[in-house]
Order: sequence, then C-alpha cells, then structure tokens
Amino acid sequence: MSKKIIAVLLIGIMMFSLAACGSSAKNDDTAGNTGTVDSNNSSADKTTETDKEDITITVASRYGSDVPDEEYYRQKVQEFNDMDNGIKVVMDNIPTEADYLDKLRTSFANGDTPNVFIEYGGSRVLDYVESDALVNMQPYFRSDPDWYSSFYESMFGDLQYDEYDGIWGVPFKSYTVSLFYNKDIFEEQGLTVPESWEDLLEVCQKLKAAGIKPFQVGEKDIWRFGHLHNNLVIKSLGTDAVAKLADRSLAYDSPEILKTYQLISDMVDKGYFGDDILNTDYNTEKSAYAAGECAMRWDGSWYVSEIYGTDIYDKTGAAPFPYVDEKYKDQAQGGASDMWFISKLNKPDAEIEASVEFVKYITSQDYTAENNEVAAVIYPIKFTVTDATPQNPLLDDIKDFVEGYTAMNTDIQNSDPESFMLDTVRNALQGLAMGNEPEQCGKEIVDRIAEGSE
Repeated sequence: MSKKIIAVLLIGIMMFSLAACGSSAKNDDTAGNTGTVDSNNSSADKTTETDKEDITITVASRYGSDVPDEEYYRQKVQEFNDMDNGIKVVMDNIPTEADYLDKLRTSFANGDTPNVFIEYGGSRVLDYVESDALVNMQPYFRSDPDWYSSFYESMFGDLQYDEYDGIWGVPFKSYTVSLFYNKDIFEEQGLTVPESWEDLLEVCQKLKAAGIKPFQVGEKDIWRFGHLHNNLVIKSLGTDAVAKLADRSLAYDSPEILKTYQLISDMVDKGYFGDDILNTDYNTEKSAYAAGECAMRWDGSWYVSEIYGTDIYDKTGAAPFPYVDEKYKDQAQGGASDMWFISKLNKPDAEIEASVEFVKYITSQDYTAENNEVAAVIYPIKFTVTDATPQNPLLDDIKDFVEGYTAMNTDIQNSDPESFMLDTVRNALQGLAMGNEPEQCGKEIVDRIAEGSE
C-alpha cells in the first residue's frame, strides 16, 4: 500500500515541478479567505527561502460558520492575519467530510497539498508519514516543552507509530460519543433513560408504538453508522477488540463482529432509525431532532456547543452510549479527534516554519481558554477556566460520566494498518441500510482486506 502511495506522490511531484503550476485548489470558503494563491508563486518555483513578509500558507479544514467553536476558529485566523507578523493564512474550509477528504487525498497525489490540514491520525495518515510528506513535530515539542506539556499525554496515541519515531501532528479537539435524548418526550412517555442495549430496544419499541420516531439517522453521511458500529464493538467486546481487529486476530466476519452488524440490521428492519435514512444527511438529522421529530440521537460531545443557547439545549439530556455487555459499560468511543498536520511536500523551509507558528497559535492555552468561553467542549489542551465561561450543565453531565470511563478509543479503523479500512467499513455498514445481510457486510470487508494484501 505504502509503495503505491509513494509512487503516486512521486509522479505528482514530477508533474507538479515540470508544469510549475500554481495551486489547483480553489478555495471553497470565499468569505473566509484573506487572499488567493498566486499562480506565479507555486511551491515548485520557491527554490530559495522567501522573505517572511511574503509568506502565504494555505490551511485546510472542515470548519464552517454555523458551529460556535468553528466560527471562533475562523475569527482567530482573521486575528492572526491582522497581526502583521509576515504570515498570511488562506483558509480552505470544506464542511462535508467526504468532499474534504477526497480533495485532501487528491492534493497529496498531485503534489500540491495545503501547508496545514486537519485529519484524524492513526492509519489515516500513515501513508503520508511513510511517504515522508509530513513534518515531524517532535523536534518542535522538544524545543518548546511548555507547549508539549500543555497537552494531555493520552491525546498523542494516534499521532505516533511504532515503526516511525516522532510525533506527526498536533491535537486540536477531543470528544466522546454520547446518547442525547429529548427530556420532554421521555417524561411524557414515562420512559427511563436506557443504560443497556436491551433497555434501548424497549424504549424504541414504546416510542414507535406511540407514533414517535426513536431516531432519524442521517446515513447519507456514512460516518453515522461508522460511529454507531464503533460503540457497538467497544460496548460488546471492549477496546481490546480494536487491536485484535487491526492485527486480524479478530476477523470482520467473525461471529462476534457479525453480531454487531446484526444489531444495526435489526434496528433498520424495525424502523427505529427513521425514514429514508440513505437520503437523510447529518444536518437534516440534527434538524429533525431539534424540531422534536425524533426522541434520540447519538453524536460526539461537540454537539453540545452546536445547540448551546437554543431551545433544544434545555430539552436535551445526555447519557453514556448504551452497553451491550455490562462488562464494558465504562468503555466508549472517544479521545483526540481533529488534529493538525503540516505538509512538507514541495514546501520550502520558510513556509514550514510559518505553518508551525500558526499551529502553535491555535493550539495555545490562551486560544483554548477563550474558545471555552464561547463554545465549551472537551479539549485535549490544559487551560484555566475563566469567570467568563458560561454555565453548561449538559456538558458537565458528559464530563462526569467521561471521568468514570476506564478506556476510550477513537474510530476503530484509525488503529488499522490499512488506510482504506475506514471507508471500507463505513461503506459496508451503509449496505445494512439497503437491506444487506450481516454476512454480506462482513464479506465485503474481508474481501477488501484480501485485495489490499495482494
């Protein structure tokens, strides 16, 4: 796999150098841009170090303007640009995950990457590490130990690899996946918040009998079933199963994993996930819940910041994702999520140093403390809570049960040695919404693994 990626990258670099072309990436976020990339100032043409006053870096993310902490990020980028420090940031923000990741992969293939970009670590960026396309951040952390020690040590797991010494990115966000529920609906229907999967099935049955949708899932965005399945595996088999799936000692078509697909399939068959879920996206799912059209949804803790100050916030409760095996009720999906990476592919030293300066700015304790005042979420960075931080009882509830967790793991496939596995598993899971049997789901995944090993 890595050899193929390296070959693609080398071809892209050669084509890029010969063409001496400018950035092929049109900025999708025109409102957030502070400039454009000069076609006469391409990476390939920069054979000498540019004066600092002339440095422009492109930063790619999925951050829109409709979420408080993401809007805060965009404002802080503008403030950074207004500092007149010789660095100008051009934002390339693409909120839709699939579109963002497709553009990012293409940029690495053609050798024209953003200087700084958001990804999720683990095997998803291992190909870039293997191809020597990323900046190793470890020397920068060593030169600034206060910066390094400002992060929780547990947040670096998906940024390190046994076979490659270093720390290959910088944590920016963290999370856990919780069950959110409408307190008014639960009270009106005399329902108890489910602790186990059996409890959840009972709640779903009662809601459906009362003419209320238990969920309205936006599986058009395939990560919705992806996150569901992460939790079903962890809550059934524990976080140890993640490593076993990665080293293939536990197969994706094993009886244990087939049971997790079956749980999803049963919910689909019973109509508990709502209507037309393959044509419903994540944003529509959130809107349906906010409008009281369904009683529950699972989501990352970031959802709290999205609804803070709205009517649905006061109506919403949060609970740990229901366990399948009580032995694993204190384990969950979570940990570091968004992480910043710096590309060195066709990048001169001056741009790399400017990129590091920008990343240090947006991962500082001051940035995080101010962010917490407008969008309290779970952070990977230690900071002092200020008097300006608003009361947020919903997030406090989440923090309380997170403190009781004994283990957390991010997306299962982040630990997989094959970078194609995240999309592979998510696509196969989506087939369950189309009526595919659990055995077919498992077969699709193991067949793709077999192809990748050839």
